[in-house]
Amino acid sequence: MRRPVLAAFAVVAVAGTLGVVAPATAAGAAVRINEVQSNSAVGAPDFVELVNTGSEPVDLSGWVLRDDKDERDLRIASGTIIAPGEFFVIEPDSDPDAGFGLGSRDMARLYAADGTTLVDSYEWTDHAFSEGRIPDGTGEFVDTEPTPAAANVARNEGAFYEADATIVVNEVMSDDPAGGADWVELTNTGGVAVDVSGWVLRDDNDQRDLRIAAGTVLEPGALLVVETDTPANGFGLGRVDQIRLFLADGRGLVDEHSWTDHVASEGRVPDGTGEFVPTEPTPRSANVARGGGTPVVINEVETSGDARGDWVELANTDLEQTVDVSGWTLIDSDPSHDPIVLPEGTTIESGGYLGVLTEPSFGLGGRDEITVRDAAGIVVASRAWEEHSATTLGRCPDMTGPFTDTGGGTFELANDCSQPPGGDVDVEAWPFENDVRDAVAPGTWGDDMSGIDVAPDGTIVAVNNGSGEIFRLAGGPGTYTVDASWLATYPGGAGQPDGEGITVGGDGAVYLATERDDRASKVSRPSVLRVELGADGRSTTTHEWNLSEVTGPLGANGGLEGVEWISDADATRLGVRGSDGEVYDPAAFGAHTGGIFAVGVEQTGNIHLVVLEEDGRITRLQTVNASEAVSSVMGLDWRAGGNELWALCDEVCENRTAVFAFDEGVLTRQVEYAAPTGMNASYTNEGIALLWCALDADAWPTVMWISDSPHEGVSLRVADGADCVGSQEPGEGSSSGTTPTPTSTPPGGSSPGETTAPTTATPGGASPTGAGTSGSGLATTGVQASPWLAAAAVALVLIGTALAVRRRAAAT
Repeated sequence: MRRPVLAAFAVVAVAGTLGVVAPATAAGAAVRINEVQSNSAVGAPDFVELVNTGSEPVDLSGWVLRDDKDERDLRIASGTIIAPGEFFVIEPDSDPDAGFGLGSRDMARLYAADGTTLVDSYEWTDHAFSEGRIPDGTGEFVDTEPTPAAANVARNEGAFYEADATIVVNEVMSDDPAGGADWVELTNTGGVAVDVSGWVLRDDNDQRDLRIAAGTVLEPGALLVVETDTPANGFGLGRVDQIRLFLADGRGLVDEHSWTDHVASEGRVPDGTGEFVPTEPTPRSANVARGGGTPVVINEVETSGDARGDWVELANTDLEQTVDVSGWTLIDSDPSHDPIVLPEGTTIESGGYLGVLTEPSFGLGGRDEITVRDAAGIVVASRAWEEHSATTLGRCPDMTGPFTDTGGGTFELANDCSQPPGGDVDVEAWPFENDVRDAVAPGTWGDDMSGIDVAPDGTIVAVNNGSGEIFRLAGGPGTYTVDASWLATYPGGAGQPDGEGITVGGDGAVYLATERDDRASKVSRPSVLRVELGADGRSTTTHEWNLSEVTGPLGANGGLEGVEWISDADATRLGVRGSDGEVYDPAAFGAHTGGIFAVGVEQTGNIHLVVLEEDGRITRLQTVNASEAVSSVMGLDWRAGGNELWALCDEVCENRTAVFAFDEGVLTRQVEYAAPTGMNASYTNEGIALLWCALDADAWPTVMWISDSPHEGVSLRVADGADCVGSQEPGEGSSSGTTPTPTSTPPGGSSPGETTAPTTATPGGASPTGAGTSGSGLATTGVQASPWLAAAAVALVLIGTALAVRRRAAAT
């Protein structure tokens, strides 16, 4: 028997004495124990769920959870607020200091912060998986489905029933020959999107549940893959087994599929509507019948863009017969893209290969797929992937093996199945703080964040490459929030720029590096845009400089990724040279934004230094080629007032960075660094910004990374810098271009005979000479502020900030 214990006037033993517990406060009485899990069938942690049944938020700071022992306390963290109608979940056995789990005969008691005011409690005499109130917060406790942080659902309340839904089980992997996890693929056969949040997957055991994550919506024709044998889910798929899909109530049966022997994978052919047959494993891709009557396979995929652009290689595994592929089509994951149609007379000879360039029809993204259909429209091959390969994605052994990262692209040749490059590249350890933390709340952005920059006045801006939206960040140094945004266009207000990189010039305008117009996504358009951000949330793009003559031919998805403004003051101080070897003279150019630009190219890995004049003229000063360690440039950051250009590569080269400095006026590679040890090297980081201390040139900077995908829901991460405090005695000089490195000459250090200017106190390290109106005649936007006032303000903030890690760079 299970009985609720009344909160008010209950008599309990406290601190070894028997006393009357004070009733809960009016606000506290609104908080109830709503659900308890004491015996998960899938090995999930015990939990106690609270709910606020009132109309006002309740501060749970310091509140105490106990089981049936008074000496076992678990205190809720300071600052914990539970809003009206909100749930709060406590896992008592995850805290070793609390020292208790929930037993088969036990209780859960909730006290206010004084430790004596009993708010609510619940007692049980036997395990029942999970038990909760129906309705939430007010009803009696009954056996429930486990629904932590979600509304309670009675367990097996009544018989199962057939649910009317358009979601079906589309493919099942129950015995991966490569040793991977089991999984189930669902698809939506209907014409409207379906929210499958909280829907339940079960195998042949009613007690083993796997709930689909909140916020999961399946669009028509979309494919969703759910792994089933991770530790948290508690079940794999056996040789004789089944998979069943239920509505969130746990009773409405949507679809099911059973099998009596492992066949690696089984799927519907055609997708969503056909019968289950043995299939090639194609998670998130169209199903392909195993041995489906054609010897043609997808053999290799290039997604990072070589000199030709993205491509797909088909192979004919028949060693005797040529295959005619006339009229066959290739399509990526975007249904709006026109398919590539192979011309009449196209064949693949026996044992041969056919390479198909996908651009300009479509580029192949970091998370994408390629599907091949024959002339009748039947799927003959499909392959999906989750991220760019550092080389290419290919079958090893050639033509027959599973897909893996190859040793290098082999267009229309046998795949290179040697070890992919990159593991043994010669790089230095990351020189600054290695602990990397989240810096925005989960869900702040979705996909496609790309560039980040710190303006001369300390403003932090970021850009989304899918929408062209520019964001301004507020808060920090702990967690940042978005306090304003603008949508960028091309001059005249048309188009949707694919904004990949962002920088703020001395005139206060935002400059975007773009690959293409996303409304004409098949066409490369490697441009820098000048965008003014209005106080009313509107933007005006005043200029476009198309750099295709500088970069050479590029794929539509391999263009400009990084851009960084370098002031004329810095360029002349460092003696930057042009392509003719002469020292750069700003006076030799017309109005030109008061500086030069460094632009990074994804496809080639090159960095170009250019002068962009107001009348549209473009002058290339220098080009620096890629290296093996940093083969692609996704983000750039310049240390204003110093001599360091930081170039970031993404997951293609494991988030390594290269540091460049001007040596006798020539931009020269100084050192290359591995990612911080606290950074997942597979993150799709596409932007970097370093916030330097103005008071101590040798102090480690705070470093910010922004990613194309919201890993664990988060797109912005930070490694905190050292305390920003002065290190010089009065009158002692300081050189701004020195950063601690393991090399004998620090990147950005002074060249022989060079005198560097001191760094200012702005987070981005901008010097006063590089800020403000440039004299170019371009309008100043609302982002601009006095760099001197901003410098002083930010310096005070940095001095007073208590960072989690205190470090100082050792002198080299």
